[in-house]
Amino acid sequence: MSNHPFVPLRHRKVRLLWGAAVISDIGTWVQLIVVGSLVAADTGSAIKTGLVALATFMPQGIASPLGGLLADRYDRRKVFASALFAQACATGALAVVLGAGVRSPAVLTALILVGGAAGSTGAPSYAAMQPDLVPPEELMAVVSLGAYSWNSGRIIGPLLGSVMALAVGPAWTVAFNAATFLVMAMAVLLVRGRYLGHDRGGSMRERLRGGWDAMRRTPACWHGVVLLVLFNLTVVPYMGLIPIYVRSEFEGGTGMAGTVAAAQGIGAIVGGITVTMVVQRVRRSSVVAGLIVLLAAATVGYALVPTSTLLPVAAFLLGSVSSAVFITSSSIIQRDAPPSSRGRVMSLMQASMGISYGIGLMFIGGLGDLTSLRVAFLAASVLVLIGWTGLRMRSRHWRRAFDGTPQPAPQATLVG
Repeated sequence: MSNHPFVPLRHRKVRLLWGAAVISDIGTWVQLIVVGSLVAADTGSAIKTGLVALATFMPQGIASPLGGLLADRYDRRKVFASALFAQACATGALAVVLGAGVRSPAVLTALILVGGAAGSTGAPSYAAMQPDLVPPEELMAVVSLGAYSWNSGRIIGPLLGSVMALAVGPAWTVAFNAATFLVMAMAVLLVRGRYLGHDRGGSMRERLRGGWDAMRRTPACWHGVVLLVLFNLTVVPYMGLIPIYVRSEFEGGTGMAGTVAAAQGIGAIVGGITVTMVVQRVRRSSVVAGLIVLLAAATVGYALVPTSTLLPVAAFLLGSVSSAVFITSSSIIQRDAPPSSRGRVMSLMQASMGISYGIGLMFIGGLGDLTSLRVAFLAASVLVLIGWTGLRMRSRHWRRAFDGTPQPAPQATLVG
């Protein structure tokens, strides 16, 4: 039962954080779909639409390393809560700007960047806390809960956002998202105890170098990060391009974009539950290898889906496999990350994902503007297979790295 998808919810602290995360993630997806659809309608550009999603996640490349330093030096719970309060302030400012009638993609993107930077600063602290919230054998299940939370927001948020945008307008819809960050911050502060790392100090450069060296020396961490970078460069950009894909290929609007995003979210939850059960019986290296093949096939299906009726089905399948890839890879990294530098390792993982997602989004979106998004997604399916083949050829020990040996016990200092 240790890898049952919902077993970590027997812990009060996990229930508290997860419940608040569901609310916050709903708010994030409300904002993504509403602002993304506004930009898509005003510009008709895949790149400009992609910039809205990019602004939410790209700050990982800059802010996450700073967050990793804070996570290994200070109480991770307080760092995370402070970042959430900052994110609420930035999102509140975005709501005010929208209420004033501003629709400039540059202005909206800049404010979303500030909020994304705040969120990226706190994310490594939350990731570093997770192995200390549950016994080691429940780690993959608690990582999966994060995916369920995010994708519950993906299901409910776009549908709720579509209704709220019509009922109260985009400004109040984004203000709702700001309020959800406050809810999450209060939940974090209600978690008992202090969650401390083991950072021995030194200059910022030395500490960042120490995190990099720890990641490079740990095969599971290095291989997992490389796989996530490949994933974000090729396939993941389809998520940020849903509004423009729906509009350009199917002549749909916010409602259809919300439906497609919701179908993707339902698939992601199903995929997360499934892979958490499968890894109890199958080696993780075999799971990863099978998932990459399925990922390429699902991307082809999404690119070639013929009608808007079948589009949610294709999004469901691609969301399912994508979630399974992310959960498997990130749990492998958290499993073997050295406790003294866990925050920095997780921040480097998140920074790598943010940067590669940004590059991938600009590449896939640009290719879509030059040709079509169908062609761009087909190219992504080919590139992910080429990259995976290259990883296997370059590393003779990739199976050993992914299979690994779980850490025997939580390592960070928990006081209280």
